[in-house]
Amino acid sequence: MKKLLKTLFLAVLISSLFAGCSIKTFNKDKDESKYSFYYLNAAETTIKSEPYTPKEETKELMVKDLLQKIGDRQAPEGAVSLLPEKVSINSYDVQKDLLIIDFSKEYSDMGSAREVLTRAGILDTLIQIPDIQRIRFTVNGKELTDSRNKKIEDMTEDTFVEYNRKDSENYRYDTFTLYFTDKSGKKLVKETRNVYYRRNLPRERVVLEQLARGPLDEGYYPTIPSNSVAISVTTADRICYINMNSAFQEDALDVAEDISVYSIVNSILDSCEADRVQISIEGSTEGNYGSSMPLYNFYQKNEDLIMQEGE
Repeated sequence: MKKLLKTLFLAVLISSLFAGCSIKTFNKDKDESKYSFYYLNAAETTIKSEPYTPKEETKELMVKDLLQKIGDRQAPEGAVSLLPEKVSINSYDVQKDLLIIDFSKEYSDMGSAREVLTRAGILDTLIQIPDIQRIRFTVNGKELTDSRNKKIEDMTEDTFVEYNRKDSENYRYDTFTLYFTDKSGKKLVKETRNVYYRRNLPRERVVLEQLARGPLDEGYYPTIPSNSVAISVTTADRICYINMNSAFQEDALDVAEDISVYSIVNSILDSCEADRVQISIEGSTEGNYGSSMPLYNFYQKNEDLIMQEGE
């Protein structure tokens, strides 16, 4: 029997994204039922579940029954159904181990966060059906794409990263604006990323961790070394003080010095409650980053480095 399916807490994505986003999921609590039906909490931030017992444990009947429950927007009192009011299921098709579901055009009107929750909840509900190993979404007959217009591939039980359900309330989902660079290493390019992270983790630290992971968009390039680590991050009086480890300087990438600095500055200022950023290295603000970027400076957002459409 397939392992118990995962529950998504919402989460950032994440590729991401929905596809391309950084996304975490959580195991549901064990109960006596082999199967579960999923729905959203009232705040639409977490996927929850209740036991589900099919009349027959066959692929055909369970597909029909669970899709009907999803299409009828079933959910316990005080909870929210997986499908928003205006979204409906046009049709479905079972091809061996693949289940293809076509949704009405209103599916595309969902916000990113809601769409990821909906997709993950439906996946968790249907992937537990015997002999169903892959699920594909289409919208009005066309392939489903993410926020970067990339096709979302067939989903499996491993599509989302697994976390323990008992920790779900300790996580949150947010959207971050991150800046990477183009091939030349002389311009900043913007990437919007959805991330699930622990509630007690400052947004500033999440930004720095995501920058170190590098871009998800094709054609974008990293701006800081992957082994860059924020030793400490503090925001006071709308100034963000970032203390980076020595790898930030010693393992600097082959990009312009101002690109590395302003990828951090612009990302922090766009995603966090700050107006200026000061960067230190191993606790020191003496000297420069590279040869030209003084560490003692309080940096503000640099719009001139951001690549504009058509460039």
